[in-house]
Amino acid sequence: MPLNFASVEKNASQYIEQAKQWQLESAEKTSQLNDLYQQACQDPERLKQIIELAEESLSSLYTAKPLLESPDSTYPLPAMPAHFTLLAADGSQIVPSRHRALQFGLINVGLFKAQFGSGKTPIIDLVSELIDFTTIFTDDGALISEDDVGLIRDLRERVLIREMITSEDIQPVLTVTDGPLDIFYRSDIQGGKGSQAQKMVFELDQHMQRDQIITAGFIDKPGSAMLHNMLDLFRKAQATAPEVSNNNRIRISDRLLLQNKIPASHRSALFEIVSKRKPASADRLRVAFFYLNVGAQTEQPWLARVEIPYWVAQSPELVNFVHAVLYNDAQVLDSHPYPYALHRAHELAVVRQAEYEEVENLLLSKFEGQIQSFSPRSNKDYWKGQK
Repeated sequence: MPLNFASVEKNASQYIEQAKQWQLESAEKTSQLNDLYQQACQDPERLKQIIELAEESLSSLYTAKPLLESPDSTYPLPAMPAHFTLLAADGSQIVPSRHRALQFGLINVGLFKAQFGSGKTPIIDLVSELIDFTTIFTDDGALISEDDVGLIRDLRERVLIREMITSEDIQPVLTVTDGPLDIFYRSDIQGGKGSQAQKMVFELDQHMQRDQIITAGFIDKPGSAMLHNMLDLFRKAQATAPEVSNNNRIRISDRLLLQNKIPASHRSALFEIVSKRKPASADRLRVAFFYLNVGAQTEQPWLARVEIPYWVAQSPELVNFVHAVLYNDAQVLDSHPYPYALHRAHELAVVRQAEYEEVENLLLSKFEGQIQSFSPRSNKDYWKGQK
């Protein structure tokens, strides 16, 4: 029996009451933030100045900043282009474990390319790479973490998707990955490793911009509260700002704040991501974003965050292209809209437990009887693997 449901039942009622109270407080705070949002949107330039002042004065900051569009505006679905190329990459990983007979890490990246208007069958590819043995250990000899492996995977996705682009691809070209474009969100990655990765992402984007290749990051059911943070800054700077509950445990996500403001197939206004942390890096990707209601019906909104490089956000034509392509691609999976290209890339990349075992056995077989230099699989892991 995997769970003692009688034991769970003992505190289930208390849990539900706590969850209901949380929902009530969240609803109240959302209503207060809506009032504050309406006031802030009345003077977008003033709001932008408040954010820029915070950028100059605060050492740490994670917020949204309005660009040229009014923050409360929405934009309908543009016309779908007849000819373009869409590439998607998604990955999975094996994280080194001290419980296994052999410590190893692996990344698996699925790639999907469709050339719309060409009549050609989509191209798929799968790249499986062992992480270099010397890389799976930190400077103090510990095994790298899941975040470390995730960083390696993120970077390989960006490189591999760039390498899949050819001169024969139909223009324009849009590449999309799952998750944020920047790697700032991987908060556990500190120091030189994080800075080096950010520089690499920045340099890749410079090449993309030179070749006019558009990149996007798609975040399904986003939980970030950048608009909440923006409104906090506005409230502190405005004496007449509406009161907001001071319960800081409750952060209202952008998705919850905007879900009834963006009609089906529409996008929100564009914002820039302001993510500041010491030490600051000059070689840092500048990112903008908008929220996209990929739901087909207004009464059932489903908001995703779409991140694009800042240079793409400066072109209404390119923004319209990203909007149209990602919305329409998400409608292929109509019951639960999500970009089909990303879904296919993910299907390719998933590493199953049986494959984990096969890779380990393959590596162990290469030692030709010399495996005694490695520790055996832990007894704990052995018994966990028994059915």
